[in-house]
Amino acid sequence: MRVYAKAFKRYVSLAVWYPMDGRTDKWQLYFSTDDSMDGREVLDYYRTRFQLEFCFRDGKQHAGITSCQSTDFRKLDFHFNASLAAVNLAKAACKRLGIAYSISSCKSFIHNAYMLERFICVFGISPDPQVIDKLFKELILFTARAA
Repeated sequence: MRVYAKAFKRYVSLAVWYPMDGRTDKWQLYFSTDDSMDGREVLDYYRTRFQLEFCFRDGKQHAGITSCQSTDFRKLDFHFNASLAAVNLAKAACKRLGIAYSISSCKSFIHNAYMLERFICVFGISPDPQVIDKLFKELILFTARAA
């Protein structure tokens, strides 16, 4: 709906989101100063904005997006793209494996897979492929589930 916002002294486009279960304590209000937008567009823009913020947050916390010390724009551009690509690949891997998305879970998963492969290689074990296929996913997802 198009409403007048006293704080902005202008009209805004307001979208009211409420859950399907009918709870009135979970309603949320979203607005845009572009009063020509409809409610669906306002919600879509907010969802997209938060997805971008989550990618940058994960990039800062886990993918080293802020650790580049170069002043060359090409190197900085590559570093930022590599960090954000790592976050997106982790999200895709979690989705493919059917685990809840979390960078920590993904890191635990990759570490466990590496350690399992390393144990097999270093100890010179020739494991039974049927047993490994059956237990591999359970073993490498062990800490990912706990997180």
